[in-house]
Amino acid sequence: MKAGRKSPPVDAREPDRREPSCIRIVYDTMRQTPFAPLACLLAVAGLAAWLPGQEPKPDQPILAALATHEYDLAGPGRAFLLTEAKKSDYFLLGELHGDNEIPVLIRALWPAMWHAGYRHVAAEVSPWMAHALESAPASPSTPIEGLWTRRQAADVRAFAAAGDTAIWGCDMEEVHPEYLIREWAALNPADATLKRLVDLTGAGYKRSMAAELLALARQSQAEKDATVNFVSLRENIVATLEIEANRAQAETKMTAQIERETLMKTQFLEHIRAAGPGSGKVFVRFGRNHLHRGYDARGISTLGNFIAEFAVSRGEKVFNVGVFGAGGKATLMSESFSMDERSDEAAFALLAGQAKYAATIFDLRALRPLLHAIPREQRTPLEANLVYWSDSYDALICYKNVTPLAE
Repeated sequence: MKAGRKSPPVDAREPDRREPSCIRIVYDTMRQTPFAPLACLLAVAGLAAWLPGQEPKPDQPILAALATHEYDLAGPGRAFLLTEAKKSDYFLLGELHGDNEIPVLIRALWPAMWHAGYRHVAAEVSPWMAHALESAPASPSTPIEGLWTRRQAADVRAFAAAGDTAIWGCDMEEVHPEYLIREWAALNPADATLKRLVDLTGAGYKRSMAAELLALARQSQAEKDATVNFVSLRENIVATLEIEANRAQAETKMTAQIERETLMKTQFLEHIRAAGPGSGKVFVRFGRNHLHRGYDARGISTLGNFIAEFAVSRGEKVFNVGVFGAGGKATLMSESFSMDERSDEAAFALLAGQAKYAATIFDLRALRPLLHAIPREQRTPLEANLVYWSDSYDALICYKNVTPLAE
């Protein structure tokens, strides 16, 4: 996070929700070399052109392509997204977190997407949380803390029949692993190891507990398990604790990121298999750094890349759109943070400067042949960053003023 941006609590949230600043990546890499001071100075000097207001403009054909392929999300842009959704089997939305804009957008798109054959939303929540959101959407008895609210779940379920599963949980349980542990222990009341797990998390869960909890979970000989939202409860607990244990150590954070992305892919496939052929199209709603095509800035093949290749193997189509903020704030887990990402990516600064509307969508596909016609060694840092984003996403939405989630 850059100075002034407040991140969500470490014990409750993933520490790297958005793509990291390119300047920060270079700094973190260079400072580990014997020539760190000189390397960092050279790196900062070389990337100075990335700062908003200082970066060189790309060639006129690129600017013209952007101008021709930008739309007001409140009008033609919404029609553009729905047209792409109708042509696709998987619609991937690389969202922001903790804002009002994404729930409002989904509320506006979902009725038409349902009419176009979409029946499921693959979500960045655990299978347990997805089940909680769907099973008792009007009940306050189960606390809902995370990336979804009951209102958002009700919007997705608006057209689904009773008993149908509309929300697919395709992630670990980041916020409340203790709830899953209690449910597993309730299935096996005689298991002393699970009772110990419950006791340790009685006052709540913290990441520092993960290694001890994982060891106990692996030791348990509990015979009973439950399938929750088409996924094994025990397996989701163990996977969550494995990822959390690796997150807790600086040297294994990259391992944790790869493990989490792998879990997302595995659980997505479990839902696909459980739903069966002809079960409808899938809307995939995850944070932006999970839905890139190719390898992302972390060096990870993401869920989005997996779905794109999976679709190719089935003769199906994917459209992915990412979202970034150029101002305002978001709120997640009672923590507020800036959503001005213009200094994080050169492409974001350029697009925000070109955006004509409060919410502007850019079709990036028109940029690809223009950018790839520039020899790699001749690309400016801005052009290289535009290549990265236009290869990663079919389109990007720029919100000039992000507002904190209020529901």
